Amino acid sequence: MVIRKLNATLPALLITILLLLTATTALAAAPAKSTSPKAAAPTATTITTVGEVYLANITPEEAQSLAVKRARTSAIEQVCGVKVQAETLVKDFVMQADFIHQVAYGRIIGEKVTKWELDVDQPSPTKPPALTLRVTLEAQVLPEKGEPDPFYKVKVWLNKSVFQNGEEMVVYVSATKDSYLTVLNFSADDSVTLLYPNLLRRDNKIEAGRDYEIPAREDRGEVMKFQVSTLPGHQQDTEAIKVICTRGPVNLLSEVKARGNYGVMDSTRFAVTEIARLMAAIPPRERAEDTTIYQIVNPRLQ
Repeated sequence: MVIRKLNATLPALLITILLLLTATTALAAAPAKSTSPKAAAPTATTITTVGEVYLANITPEEAQSLAVKRARTSAIEQVCGVKVQAETLVKDFVMQADFIHQVAYGRIIGEKVTKWELDVDQPSPTKPPALTLRVTLEAQVLPEKGEPDPFYKVKVWLNKSVFQNGEEMVVYVSATKDSYLTVLNFSADDSVTLLYPNLLRRDNKIEAGRDYEIPAREDRGEVMKFQVSTLPGHQQDTEAIKVICTRGPVNLLSEVKARGNYGVMDSTRFAVTEIARLMAAIPPRERAEDTTIYQIVNPRLQ
């Protein structure tokens, strides 16, 4: 495999991307919202991190933004020790109703983009090159403590608590404040599926006080269907639906691999780590979650 830097012989699209990066570095490097440097400086930690984005089905502007976001997330993750936290929380993650409030919060109070790179991976001259955009970010991260908002709640329930093989599951959600919704299915085989948002329905913003159905009535059948079943040879399985609401957008879909129209994580441990990484950048007062447990039975094996 050959990795080489961008050069003048590459297609015009690559030149355009590089020019765009050069012209907008100052904008991408703008600091996140901050408090007074005088108050934050004594406890802030400076760290250098990298964010990467594979350039496929994404515009150069979107790739820039996502690369910077990933570098920021990495900075907060390292300063707040998110991976260590995830290891201690993974055992009881599904059952915990306050998991996301146990994840430490870190805030970037200053940042500077120190380098943009565009790598080209072309194993063979007869195949098109694969492009990876990379940003190096120097960030000042301030770990903070925060309390949950007692008035920010989300509730989840299902159309049934016990299903038979092949039946359709509908998830109902209601939140007390305008939110961005994430719906996760924890399966009996330890895999985790991101049910919502998904590749069919990416807009996950919901309004306060409204009851939402997922899939929506107009989507059921032809567009989207959550059909449940036990594992092969099992008479009965127990699974869970966990919903997470945040006041600002959280893009878990872009961080996990897709299988069909849904994001899939191969284990609860991986899911906990990815969710903790994203939650660490969100103040506790802007997070809410709820969990419901359901059973699936196989009548043929009863």
